[in-house]
Amino acid sequence: MSVTQVRTTMPTPHSNDPAVSRRLLLGAAGVTLGTLTAPGLLATSASAAPAGPPAPPGKPHPQAPQGFALVSDTHLNPTAPARTDTMRAVFQAIAERDPAAVLHCGDITDSGSPAQVALYQSTVPAELAGRIHYTPGNHEVRWDVSAKEEYHRAFGASQQSFDVCGVHVVALDPTMLLQEPGHFGGALLDWLEKDLRRVRKNTPIVIFQHHPVGDAWYYADDQDRFLELVERYDVRVVFAGHVHAEAVRPMNGLVEITLKAVKDSPHYYWTERTNDGRGEPQLVVTRVDLLATGGTTTTTVATVPLTGAGPGADVEPATVQVSAAGAAFAVRATFGRNTPVAVRAHVVAETGFSGTVNTPFTELTRAGAHWQTSLDATALPPGTHQVRLRAVASDGSWWDSVRTVQLAGAGPRVVWETALDGAVQGGLSTAGDLVVAGSTGGVVTAWSMRHGRAKQRWTVRNGPVYREPVIADSTVFVPGADHTVTALDAGTGRRRWQVRTAEPVLSTPSLARIDGMGVLLVAAGTTLLALDPATGRERWRAAIGGFAAGRPACDGERVYVGAGDARAHAFDARTGAPLWAFTTRATTDPNAALLYGPWDDRTVLVPNGPVVVSSVSATWGLDRATGTTLWSVPGSSMYAGPRLATVGGSTALLLIQERGATLLVDAVSGATRWQTQLGFPVFNSGAVIDGDTAWVLGVNSQVGALDLNTGRLDRLVKLGTGYSFSTPVLVDGQLVAADQNGRVRGVDLA
Repeated sequence: MSVTQVRTTMPTPHSNDPAVSRRLLLGAAGVTLGTLTAPGLLATSASAAPAGPPAPPGKPHPQAPQGFALVSDTHLNPTAPARTDTMRAVFQAIAERDPAAVLHCGDITDSGSPAQVALYQSTVPAELAGRIHYTPGNHEVRWDVSAKEEYHRAFGASQQSFDVCGVHVVALDPTMLLQEPGHFGGALLDWLEKDLRRVRKNTPIVIFQHHPVGDAWYYADDQDRFLELVERYDVRVVFAGHVHAEAVRPMNGLVEITLKAVKDSPHYYWTERTNDGRGEPQLVVTRVDLLATGGTTTTTVATVPLTGAGPGADVEPATVQVSAAGAAFAVRATFGRNTPVAVRAHVVAETGFSGTVNTPFTELTRAGAHWQTSLDATALPPGTHQVRLRAVASDGSWWDSVRTVQLAGAGPRVVWETALDGAVQGGLSTAGDLVVAGSTGGVVTAWSMRHGRAKQRWTVRNGPVYREPVIADSTVFVPGADHTVTALDAGTGRRRWQVRTAEPVLSTPSLARIDGMGVLLVAAGTTLLALDPATGRERWRAAIGGFAAGRPACDGERVYVGAGDARAHAFDARTGAPLWAFTTRATTDPNAALLYGPWDDRTVLVPNGPVVVSSVSATWGLDRATGTTLWSVPGSSMYAGPRLATVGGSTALLLIQERGATLLVDAVSGATRWQTQLGFPVFNSGAVIDGDTAWVLGVNSQVGALDLNTGRLDRLVKLGTGYSFSTPVLVDGQLVAADQNGRVRGVDLA
């Protein structure tokens, strides 16, 4: 007979809160904090009752309301068998408690491969069939050759809602295909608001998703829009995973709870709706750890009241004003009846990307009915910035408000702006005065650039576009996640032909000439296709061996492409016959081969020199005929992609790494000419070369001019607040750039 050990832990308070030390002292003295908090604020229990023996399957848990379980970040992978054993044990323990539902917060497997999904499904006991609800994590979508099709077949809708245990539960999916962080976007937030509007009055709401939001988390670029939406409804708890750590944050009227990773230890979370001592409903969230001896320990994580105002709601500001005043931001706030114990502000971190940034706050001082301060902006570039104001309540909860502010200054400036449905995640394309963009919302639009202005020439509906359309021979070739390659007339947008492919097309096409004839090269999942650009007729196909989301290259003799099998491949340009394969990472683990292979490589051909391929580990110059290594440069330059440039009369390569480390190397020898640090992360947006200048677009929408002779960065400007993965183009003296909010902007560089 196993013995259930019980201990209780308290949420970690925010280090800046003046009420924290008092709360900790009270807890240490054995005082039950739940009796000291006002209704609607986060309560924590100083004692917990044993969970008791599990009920037989199919029967309610004795002497307790039925609850629901949560797990996150299980990361199943056949090469890590211990995780499979852990998953089976956790699911069996959950099944014995007969949950009303099980919520999985994502990263179900390591990369979403069919073998990994099948392994995971084998761990689900029959008693839980139909009860588990999922939301995908970045590991489900980052390397997803099926564009979420396999996920939906295996796990159902990625966003859904249902009622259980007296609460309304919403599964949200802010993941981005081919990317690590999250983005809610207008369509998802519209769906969420419609769902929340239909919830019956006095029904508490629980949301579960993969990426955490708010505070120091920087995992979703539009998280403030999400919080502003849910603040208007009775959302009590947001559960999230991703960070593999347990944390409780009482803020903005709700409690956010991040969950530990099941892959790291056998445990699950249990949530029950109960009544407190006054008969008021509450959710009690506990973590149940499975012991090697066969017992369990139960830890109270949070007790969340389901009535009254939520955490921090009493100190929501009545007004928040932020304005630029010279090289500073003036911040001013007023409050209603309840006075916060502290009010703080800071500029939202502009280097934050898919991680945590703890930016120091500046205290506001009170002057009558107003709180005010000034934030130094001398180190910021001109453009669009955000300021976060935090009001702290006496119990340590808080309310964050984010405001957007424009900082004036010399340098490049936005002169026009438009928007497409969905995100513009793929690069822009240009030919002459024409600029073309495709969006994940399935919109392809062309503009004519004349006299510094953009005039829309045409727009058509197509499948979702995640990579760059290509313009050649008066035709726009569009890669479609709906298993299509589409050729559009560049002048009118009229469809010339469309080809269906076995797998989604998540790569950038490439046009080449072989024996004087044009050939369109397209990687469709794990297959390389050579198509007639005039008709779409297939000339040959070749199995790549792994997922390819980059761009192939051709020198007329050979076609080169990087793939998720940890290899760069060369094929005969005329027949598609394989010629050689270069291994970028020696491994027998298919998952490691995918994650660390050249799956997103934009292959570059150096004139009279090597073929250049990249992974997240290094960039290599290879002999075109044999695949032999001529040189290598360590670092993750795959996403930004090497850029060819003529500097000082010779050919060079600009290599921009993920976190801003940048090198200029000789394209033939790989020798470093100079290196620098940009000061901001850069991913697929990369740079566009203009003579001796590279215009670099950072992932947080920073644009700067990088001098290719010296490595000096200047003329920096911040275009917006959305993530930028789309490579910009130069047309008519303007830089045209786009972001995940679907915004397309013309930037005057004069």
